Amino acid sequence: MTKTRGILLTLLAVALTAGVVAWELYSKPLQQEIHYNGPRPNFLFVVTDDQSWIHTSYAGYPAVQTPSFDRIAREGVYFENAFASAPSCTASRSAILTGRHFWELGSAGQLWGEFPDTLRTYQQILQAYGYKVGYSGKGWGPGYAPQGNPAGAGHVYNIEKRTVDTTLTTIDQVENLRVFLSEKPADQPFSYWVSPTEPHRPFKPGIGKESGTIPLDRLEVPLFLPDNEIIREDIADYLFEIQWFDEELGRILALLEQEGQLDNTVIVYTSDNGMPFPRAKSNNYDYGIRVPLAIRWGDQVKSHLDVTDLVSLVDIAPTFLELAQVPVPENMSGKSFVRQLLSKSPGRIDPQRNAVFSGFERHIGTARQGRRGYPSRAIRTDDYLYIRNFAPDRWPAGRPPTLDDIDSGSPTKTYLIAQRQEYEKHTLPDVKKEGDMSLGFLPQGNLSAVVNDPAQALTLMASKRPAEELYEVTRDPGQLNNVADNPDYAQIKEALAEQLAAEMERTGDPWSTGDGSIFDTYKYYAIDKPDKPVATIATEK
Repeated sequence: MTKTRGILLTLLAVALTAGVVAWELYSKPLQQEIHYNGPRPNFLFVVTDDQSWIHTSYAGYPAVQTPSFDRIAREGVYFENAFASAPSCTASRSAILTGRHFWELGSAGQLWGEFPDTLRTYQQILQAYGYKVGYSGKGWGPGYAPQGNPAGAGHVYNIEKRTVDTTLTTIDQVENLRVFLSEKPADQPFSYWVSPTEPHRPFKPGIGKESGTIPLDRLEVPLFLPDNEIIREDIADYLFEIQWFDEELGRILALLEQEGQLDNTVIVYTSDNGMPFPRAKSNNYDYGIRVPLAIRWGDQVKSHLDVTDLVSLVDIAPTFLELAQVPVPENMSGKSFVRQLLSKSPGRIDPQRNAVFSGFERHIGTARQGRRGYPSRAIRTDDYLYIRNFAPDRWPAGRPPTLDDIDSGSPTKTYLIAQRQEYEKHTLPDVKKEGDMSLGFLPQGNLSAVVNDPAQALTLMASKRPAEELYEVTRDPGQLNNVADNPDYAQIKEALAEQLAAEMERTGDPWSTGDGSIFDTYKYYAIDKPDKPVATIATEK
């Protein structure tokens, strides 16, 4: 490293250290700087299932067309740097509903956990202040919700169905919204979830290629996956489902326009976590936690406004409540981004929005012995991603050879496992005899070469990881070069670790208080059946 680069890194480390203090000031109970005093708007929250931020045509992805999403972004505000609280459906959706980090929510912060009556959602708050609330599709979950799905505060509109391919949702989102609106008095505001299961697996094999709408030659394979026909076709099937729902979204927008509700409705499009592929979903890397986010609100917001502030989906709840002129509970960890939404200028609006937090515990309950998770927390800034793994002795993707915590049954995962097993059959016969794979600890340093070898690529997804990971995301968008042990980055790592620890302590993370093992004790309701019926929350289509 040159002397100049060393000086720059030192200065950056000082800035990050100062940022710890700034964040502590910024993260105190919300003091609303901006009060919106207009008529109370409606809210339409559209949350897809497993979509990474890059996979829209507005974001510049060349192999997908999303004109309806693009319209929302073009006629409203596009957030370039939006992140989920967790790369897992239930945890992320719990955080959205409560405006709190998933680790503050006990069992509700895990897949197939329980959403207790003691947790209050923004939907419940809006309902108490006169809003009509409801949802269609998946809503919250999967998990056990004794009082009904919290996304709708007890109201679900999944009656209207239609016949489609079995890998696509049969719930008619448009007609169910029409029923919901017909039941509402004309002067009553509403808050409604549209929650499709697209692009969650399973996909119909080959549907993307066969559609003729997904050009495989223009498709961009993430840097952490091998580039071959099997994986390209798998990604094409995923992109097809994004396109398919985008057509549904267009009909939803048309319905709102017909009903005279388009321009007085805050329309939000996002996803709960990233794409359902190895090293994406169930991982704290960008393809697991970075999601699309665009918001349209008639002429109340400036059109075609691209904002670069880092925002988290835990910020949705306090934002909605502020716009509805409803008090924001002090226990919400999220911070309203009304200031960003009402900005007249693009780019960075608030310099203090320089970090977001995420984490992971358990996805599939059977992925590890004793239903244990893979506890980790992360901080993402403009330039860096720092991850703290609290149990590096555990398998991050689940126990070999099945690796159940990553993308079960997918062509991509199946291919990678087969390539690895074929390799070990010839090189490590003793391991094969034991029915295991030789995946050990992930090698340090740049792993680009590992990705290019299909037999070795699984190492990147499934090997045990070190306690600390640090990636310079501006130089390393695929997060392949872990520089946590590089002395040139020591000050940066220390500053980020302190900032992460401060947020964990502020919000009472059990891993901060010494009680982190409690996450391994929560019931997994896909197996531990409750006395009452499980809420209608499907993972399949």
